[in-house]
Amino acid sequence: MAKLAALILVTLVLALGIATAAHAYDPSTPQTPWTRLSPDERRILGPLAQDWARLPGFQQERLIASARRYPSLQPIQKERFNERIRDWAAMTPEQRRAARETFQGLRRLPPEKQHELRERWLRERQDHEGRARPSPR
Repeated sequence: MAKLAALILVTLVLALGIATAAHAYDPSTPQTPWTRLSPDERRILGPLAQDWARLPGFQQERLIASARRYPSLQPIQKERFNERIRDWAAMTPEQRRAARETFQGLRRLPPEKQHELRERWLRERQDHEGRARPSPR
């Protein structure tokens, strides 16, 4: 269940922010060295610092674009972004591969099915978080 939740989490990250049509999959996109990022971009993308050089250029560009939008996000959106980027950074290469495959499968679903799955995942996450928190006394 935890693996499924992690896969869905990453899928939502990609679907809701990092994967944008403006930066389509293009394996010829050159990589951007970590040192060429601005201090703010390095701070925002910090959880990915160790893996940065291994990311394809198109993924780096998506992440840089997300980092540039970060200052304009609402506090809850910033919190969500930070949580998701930390979760992604903590995943193994196999978990990331599985998440990408899941994302590709979900992209092929009709929008109403995507919405249904997103809503179900959010309910399950809220239920899980509710059980994980101690009840107030």
